[in-house]
Amino acid sequence: MAHQKIELTEFKALLAKGALTRRQIHRALAAVGVATVSVPLTRRAVLAAPAIEVFTWTVYAVPELQGSYIAAYGEAPPQTIYGDNDEAFQKVRAGYLPTIIQPTSSLVPRWREADLLSPIDTTKLANYPDVFPKLKDLKVMSHEGVVYGVPLAWGNSSVLYRKDLAPEYVGNDTWTMLWDPKYAGRLAQFDQIDDVVMEASLLLGIEDPFHLTDDDLERVRAKLAEQRPLLRFYWSDQTTAIQALAAGEIVATYAWNDAYAQMKKEGYDVGYMIPKEGILTWVDATCIIKGGPGSDEEAHAYVDAVIAPEAGKFFIEEYGYGSSNAKAYEIANLDLLKELGIDDHERMLELGLFYDAFAPGLRDKAITMFEEVKAGY
Repeated sequence: MAHQKIELTEFKALLAKGALTRRQIHRALAAVGVATVSVPLTRRAVLAAPAIEVFTWTVYAVPELQGSYIAAYGEAPPQTIYGDNDEAFQKVRAGYLPTIIQPTSSLVPRWREADLLSPIDTTKLANYPDVFPKLKDLKVMSHEGVVYGVPLAWGNSSVLYRKDLAPEYVGNDTWTMLWDPKYAGRLAQFDQIDDVVMEASLLLGIEDPFHLTDDDLERVRAKLAEQRPLLRFYWSDQTTAIQALAAGEIVATYAWNDAYAQMKKEGYDVGYMIPKEGILTWVDATCIIKGGPGSDEEAHAYVDAVIAPEAGKFFIEEYGYGSSNAKAYEIANLDLLKELGIDDHERMLELGLFYDAFAPGLRDKAITMFEEVKAGY
């Protein structure tokens, strides 16, 4: 995608048509100008203008997610966009100092261990009591009783498949489909180490894929090597998988639930599995950077604003994400919730295997292993 600025109305129109996937929004749109998503209000509030700075994904840098903050400070704070978690971490560790960061929750410990985060006082967050306990109690969000991350949005990862092309899997929800020799050359997999390790571990009955022994890692290697010759391709942009599925080039792929909603909207006979082995669940969090600009009060006001029910409604209806705030589901479009498969959101959260931090040294081993599998040795 060309690096150009687009108006907020155009950005929202593309989302409404289902033309943007999570991967596209988070990565391909990272170059979109901040001015297109951080529009100041013309009516200034009594309080001083924002003093904090936000470092975040493009999707989170929109005024619709910052209602109470804007009401207090008159406009959205300055916002800088990053394209992936590693980019954000390396930039801050190298000296860039924002106030707010919004990483994937499994990486919150990495930020904390690098001494980059300040504790969050949840008593200052009016909306925190309405955050799902399942999300705020994730072990990555706190350390020794101190909270460092507040859940923001969540979603699922599972098997998206053509029901008309693989009818035997209707009602037979299992990750095994992505290893089915019957569909050799018509399957696709996400090119991401966390996800493939989790999938293989689920199929192998490994309870904790984030603390694999060397023997476990070898079993995962063998499982991924078994899958490799069955794949049409590995993908890094979900659009590639959606287009191949629509064309019938593939019958099944790893995907996020927004891909399911998009293809259903376009009339394709697709299913989105809740695998018997477990569905994968990602969560993004909001954190406060140690020593960042602005006051502690202002930073907490921002953290609270993005977990408000109204912000959650926007997440659901505009992006197809799940909100961390339970009250958001009371005001969101119920028909859309059903289409997205999150009308029974509490059940989905209970079923999910949440992304966690890998044990020290394991991630590097796993990356090397997966690269060798893809290379065929």
